[in-house]
Amino acid sequence: MNLIVICSDYPVVKGNAEASLLKFQLDSISKIFKRIILLPTAKIKEKDVVCGRDHTIIFNLRKFRFLSIFNFIINFHFLVKDLKKINLSKSTISLTIRSITVYLKSIFLYTFLNDYIKRNNLKDNTAIYSFWFDDTTLGALILKKKYPNLKIFTGAHGHDLFPERHIGNRIPFRELSINLIDRVLVCSHEGINYLKNEYPDFEEKIKLLSSGITKKDFKSKSSGDNKFRLLTLSRTDPVKRISYLLKQLKSIEKISKFDIEYFHIGGDNVHGENSLQDLKNLSQDLNFKRFKINFLGKISDNDLNKFFRQSKIDVFLNVSSSEGTCLSLVEAMSYSIPVIVTKVGGNITIGNYMNTCLDVNFDYKDLYEYFEKIYLDNDYRENLKLKSYKYWSKYHDSEVLRNEIKSEFKKICFTT
Repeated sequence: MNLIVICSDYPVVKGNAEASLLKFQLDSISKIFKRIILLPTAKIKEKDVVCGRDHTIIFNLRKFRFLSIFNFIINFHFLVKDLKKINLSKSTISLTIRSITVYLKSIFLYTFLNDYIKRNNLKDNTAIYSFWFDDTTLGALILKKKYPNLKIFTGAHGHDLFPERHIGNRIPFRELSINLIDRVLVCSHEGINYLKNEYPDFEEKIKLLSSGITKKDFKSKSSGDNKFRLLTLSRTDPVKRISYLLKQLKSIEKISKFDIEYFHIGGDNVHGENSLQDLKNLSQDLNFKRFKINFLGKISDNDLNKFFRQSKIDVFLNVSSSEGTCLSLVEAMSYSIPVIVTKVGGNITIGNYMNTCLDVNFDYKDLYEYFEKIYLDNDYRENLKLKSYKYWSKYHDSEVLRNEIKSEFKKICFTT
C-alpha cells in the first residue's frame, strides 16, 4: 500500500507545528507502507528540502493543467450545491468568492492526483492522507467518484476545523467532505465534540489522534533570583494575540510586586499580518520600565532545546482566541513548566486539568493573580510543574502514541 500525504510546506519548513507533528506521524507509520509520497501544496524547490528525504516528494503540483477546465465543468454541481447553502447577508459576496476559490483549488488538485494515480498505476493500492482539513481536501475526495475503493482521510486541528476563523463563520464544502471521507483524525477533545455535535450522522468517522511529544532528559527550573519569567512560543498571527498580552503586561507592570522578564519565540505570520517588527514597535510604544521584553524570533529545534535547558521559565502562556491542540504548549509541559491558557479549543482540556484557565478577553488582574500565586506560593508552583509533566505523560508521550498512530492508520488503510 502506498500513502500520498497532502501537506502545506513540509519537508521544506522546519520548526512549525506541521513539520513537528507530521514528521512524528510519518516516522511512526513508515514501515507499514510500501512508499510514502509527499505532496506539499506550497511552492517549493528540490534544493530547498531540508528533511523528509526518506520519502518520494512531488515538486510540480503547481504546474497548470488544461484538463482542469474540463473537470471544473463536469464537477460543477458540487459548487452549485455549496453556493445554495450560503444565506443572504452582508458577507454573501465574500462567501461566494470563498467557495469558488476552494472549488478551483480542489479541481486543480483533483486533476493532478487523477493524472498521477493513472500514470503510476496506483488506483488499487493507494491511500490519501490530507494533513489539514483545508481547501485542497475536497480535491482528493472528488476522486471517490472515480475510485470508490480509494481510502481518503484527513487530520483536523484549529484553523481547518473551527468555522469562526473563516469568512462568515463558514467552511465551504464541509458537510460534503465529511460525507465522502473515510476518517477525520482530530487533535483535540474540543474538536471531537464540535464535529460530533455539528455532524452527528457521521460520528463514527470522527476519531481523536493526539499529538506526540518526545520525553526530555531534563526538567525546566524555576527562577530563584526574585524575577518571574514568562514564555510564549508561536508565530505572530493575530489569533495568537501577542499584542493583547503585551498590553496586559503593561498594566500588570503598574501593580506588580516583582519584576517580570518575558520571552517570545517565533517568527512572522505567514500572511504578513502582525509581524515580529510590529510587536517590537508596540513593545517600545508601551515603554516598559520594570519589565524586560525579549523577542527571540524563530529558532531551530536544537536552539529551542538549548533555551529550555539554559533558561529558567516560570510560566508558559497561550492566550490565543482560537486553538486546536497547541504543540508548543504541550512541549512546554513536557519540560514540567506550569501553563496558563485561554478557554478556547484544545486549550480548554489542558486549562481545566491544570485549573489555570482564563476567559478569552481576560483582564490583567486575572492574569496577575496567577502570576502572584505561582511566584509567592512554592507548593502551588511545584504542584503545577508536576501536573504539567503528568498531563504530557498521560496524553502526549510519543512512545505511547506511536502505536496508536500506527494502529489507526492500519485500520483506515487496510480494512476493507
